[in-house]
Amino acid sequence: MKLDHKIISEIISEGAHVLDLGCGEGELLAHLRQTKKAQVQGIELSENWMHVCVEKGLTVLQGDIESGLVDYPDHSFDYVILNQIMQEIKKADFVVQEALRVGDRVIIGF
Repeated sequence: MKLDHKIISEIISEGAHVLDLGCGEGELLAHLRQTKKAQVQGIELSENWMHVCVEKGLTVLQGDIESGLVDYPDHSFDYVILNQIMQEIKKADFVVQEALRVGDRVIIGF
């Protein structure tokens, strides 16, 4: 397991509702679902990676997080994760504001 995934997993509480923005192939989501019994969801820009996630049984939508999270009401997740994605985001302040709006806590990993 990757060190950053281990650290994030230690932060997430059992049974939490988690949204992973830029979830890649879903490794972290699958791990949180298995070890923390978390209710997980992701958003991924890459259609190929989104399909990989769906094949793993994960709920992942294809989308551009820089367009906002308009489909999600305020405080709909316990945690929103932005891990290893900030360097690829042009509107970082907007994405972080949206993450803080839909999540009670935001975890940002570099």
